[in-house]
Amino acid sequence: MFKNILLPYDFENDFSSVPSYLEKIIGKGSTVTIYHVVTDNNFAMNLQDYIEHKNNLIREKEEMLSPFLHELDKKEIQYNVEIEFGVIKDTILEKINNDEVDLVIMSNHRVNLDIKHILGDVTHKIAKRSPVPVMIIK
Repeated sequence: MFKNILLPYDFENDFSSVPSYLEKIIGKGSTVTIYHVVTDNNFAMNLQDYIEHKNNLIREKEEMLSPFLHELDKKEIQYNVEIEFGVIKDTILEKINNDEVDLVIMSNHRVNLDIKHILGDVTHKIAKRSPVPVMIIK
């Protein structure tokens, strides 16, 4: 079984089926890291505004995650939440390469079905460049 699972969380995808998949592949001692990356290209220039805006964004994203986390709690899945700022694809790949990740799980079920490609751009890049297995679920 996989011990350290990275779950890049994108609010534009549907993650409703993820807890059931996680329940099937995790074992005792497994931890899922719910990892959300926020692009930081729209931050204010002065440091105080930057810090305040960043903290507000973290609180907002944590609140938005709460229904998903509630589902994980019901299935007794151990998790932690990390919110980072940066270029989404590069930041996720850095996390995979720098941490002891055994498996990456990505949702490819778009809430907005107006998409031309089978895989989203981020999912495709992570699956192609990840040194660990990537499970893509609907």
